[in-house]
Amino acid sequence: MSPELLVLALAFSVALVLTGLRWVPEGTAYTVSRFGHYARTLVPGLRFSLPLVERVSAPVALINHRIALQLGGDDASTQAAAFYYQIVEPERSGDQLNDIDRVVEREVRQCMDAALTAAARDVDGLNGRVKLALNQRLGSLGLRVTRCQLGA
Repeated sequence: MSPELLVLALAFSVALVLTGLRWVPEGTAYTVSRFGHYARTLVPGLRFSLPLVERVSAPVALINHRIALQLGGDDASTQAAAFYYQIVEPERSGDQLNDIDRVVEREVRQCMDAALTAAARDVDGLNGRVKLALNQRLGSLGLRVTRCQLGA
């Protein structure tokens, strides 16, 4: 093998390895897809992905997520609510990480349907009960609800 070909192969190998290195900033995470299917989550720090095989998604913030909803059926009983959450363990969210706001909104709506029917009997402490119920539902996804504001 000629020295020029050896240098060219070495340069190509180094370039390939360097294109696979990713710096994931603090407070963010990336999902990695391999052949169109979720493979893993890149957490903060220096990480490696296989170039030409794996596709890295856009960054997802781990903190400062807010879901604002209008609760209630008709205009007279419509109530505004805001839910704040953070992603504590992004690896547990898996492929849902890219659409995490939509997943949380769906869970909040399901939880609120049950909570609002119970709220007719006991209004005191509703924010705390909803927060506890949401943390139980979303804990398996590595999420933590930090605040609920019903009537926001």
